[in-house]
Amino acid sequence: MDKKRTSVCFLVNPLAGKSSSVKHIDWLQKEAGTRWNTFEIVITGKSESVTELARQKSESFDMIVACGGDGTVNQVINGIAESDVIFGVLPIGTGNDFAKSLHLPDSLSGCLDLLYVESTLKADLIRCEGDASLWCCNTLGLGLDGLANFYSKKFKRIRGSAVYVLGLIKAAFRFRGARLKMTVNGKEYQGDFLMATICNGKWEGGKFYLAPKASIFDGKLELVTIKKISIPTVFTYVLAFKNGPAKWMKNLHSRTIETLELESDRGLAAHADGELLGTSIKHLKVWIEKECLEVVTGH
Repeated sequence: MDKKRTSVCFLVNPLAGKSSSVKHIDWLQKEAGTRWNTFEIVITGKSESVTELARQKSESFDMIVACGGDGTVNQVINGIAESDVIFGVLPIGTGNDFAKSLHLPDSLSGCLDLLYVESTLKADLIRCEGDASLWCCNTLGLGLDGLANFYSKKFKRIRGSAVYVLGLIKAAFRFRGARLKMTVNGKEYQGDFLMATICNGKWEGGKFYLAPKASIFDGKLELVTIKKISIPTVFTYVLAFKNGPAKWMKNLHSRTIETLELESDRGLAAHADGELLGTSIKHLKVWIEKECLEVVTGH
């Protein structure tokens, strides 16, 4: 294999996948050495800002690769979103939902091969301002969605997407909805809602097929809302979401959007790609930034 001159920086989150990511480092060192002349593997520290590290590395490298799950991806993207660097993913985290949107191979070796050939497309990102200001690549969730993410972080000994299911079960008993005013593409909606999630990708939480129509390459976002429903109905929805929203889910609505302004009568838990934004979010402005990030994809 001829070595590429493209310089690559691999940012490895040692806590990704419940700390299972570290077992891949020796393998990555060997395999990267057969593909690139110039590369660096950086293991991020607990107190280190991955976003700032990614921003610094984007000034010296042609490609930045996030080695972890969706949280790692989010932190890296917030450091490189306005640069010209190529972005890649080695999915070694818990959910890896953004990796699904990139149509990456099932094996890590296959992912490295895809990075090597530099098969890229321009992807869209979610941008938000208000009580939180950041970039988001996959989903931005508020209410039940955000609180489920918050509680999922509490299950330290459980691996895989089960942590999101357990988080959602706990959140369903703790949060019963809020009054929301949403201005969508200039049109106002009001009501009592359990959840509002802005989707750039189709999947969330590793197994929830939340927005089948969403694509990170189509210049649009999907807003998925659920009105206040009973706890048993919540669990019925959850069990069915592995196959996506169904017609019988009368309190669920999906609409295509480009802009959204959301105001809540109470503070909400919110997450961006699995990263907690806070538990008292009341106001956000959200819009899509089209074709603003060059990503390595198997699409």
